[in-house]
Amino acid sequence: MGLGLWAALVLLFATQFVLVGSFSWVQALIHALFFWGLWAVFMPAVFAFSFRFPFERNRLSIHFAAHILACILVVVVSQLAIRYNVVPAPPMPPNEEVSHPGGTPQTAAARDQNPPPPSFLSVRAGLDIMLYWAVVGVCQGLTNFRRSQQRERQAAELEARLAHAKLQALRMQINPHFLFNTLNAVSTLLYVNPKAADEMIGDLSELLRRCLDGMDEQEIQLGRELQFINAYIGIEKKRFGERLHMEQDVPPELLTALVPVLILQPLVENAIRHGIEPQRSPGSISILAQRNGDDLRLVVQDNGRGPVNGTNVSPRHGIGLTNTRERLQELYGPEQRLSFGPAEPRGCVVEIHLPYHTQPGQFPAATAKPTA
Repeated sequence: MGLGLWAALVLLFATQFVLVGSFSWVQALIHALFFWGLWAVFMPAVFAFSFRFPFERNRLSIHFAAHILACILVVVVSQLAIRYNVVPAPPMPPNEEVSHPGGTPQTAAARDQNPPPPSFLSVRAGLDIMLYWAVVGVCQGLTNFRRSQQRERQAAELEARLAHAKLQALRMQINPHFLFNTLNAVSTLLYVNPKAADEMIGDLSELLRRCLDGMDEQEIQLGRELQFINAYIGIEKKRFGERLHMEQDVPPELLTALVPVLILQPLVENAIRHGIEPQRSPGSISILAQRNGDDLRLVVQDNGRGPVNGTNVSPRHGIGLTNTRERLQELYGPEQRLSFGPAEPRGCVVEIHLPYHTQPGQFPAATAKPTA
């Protein structure tokens, strides 16, 4: 970056010679290269020094003093180089005569052999000082920009970690709730149908193993979620027998879509507890998955007892729906939607809309790891 800025400075200086004087581009570039030759070394050094000693609130005085000394060093080296003809005096058009201070005309070639006038030394010192602090200003601006980006990135990572932690807490609410309800079902069958209760305990252990295997995951493929639901329905069928039926309408191409872990289990559990269980007649639960453009639509519907008095007021607005709403909000923000209401001709239906995606990492809260 330093050499690039130096090249731009040389080109700008040469352009000024061409526009103001009677120089060709070759002559102007040669003079500009000699005039700013030292800055081919100064520029990268000043850039490195400025990044090493940026202006910070807790070290402002020390770093400012360091830059003052560095600027003085640059000016001194530049002045010595001019006095010893390492850097030429201001160029003038070839063969053009100017008046010597004593009155004798001299050409540009003759003038180059004389010491540079004090006015030139003063102008050159001023240019060196201005250029030094201009470079420092550019570096400080870049430093502030990088720090701003870093702060924004850290804030985004922190927000994702906080969201992930909240999602973990919400998910931890599901596991014991599901476990207690299932153990309650086991205790109900223990004296009525010991064999079914024993099989249910075995199925429950397998279900808990699936839960523990994906403890750190926030999203899984829909196919894995449905496998969990089928295992859960297998447990519930030991209680309800022929009273409980399960239907699924999920296209194979949607099985790889990512969905929140245990997003369907609380909804199916609600349908069983509040829809199928209170009635004596057989009931069914259906799960539907559809893709509508960039949205994935999930529907859980039952034909059990619907909302109270045909309204949306239902005892089902407990931990299941509340937890599901909060998890969807934390994961997908405004890109998700959950609705609950009566089904036709009877029962209840819960509909979820979330972004369709098959690759993890699109939503930071789903992949961020909470700090220890």
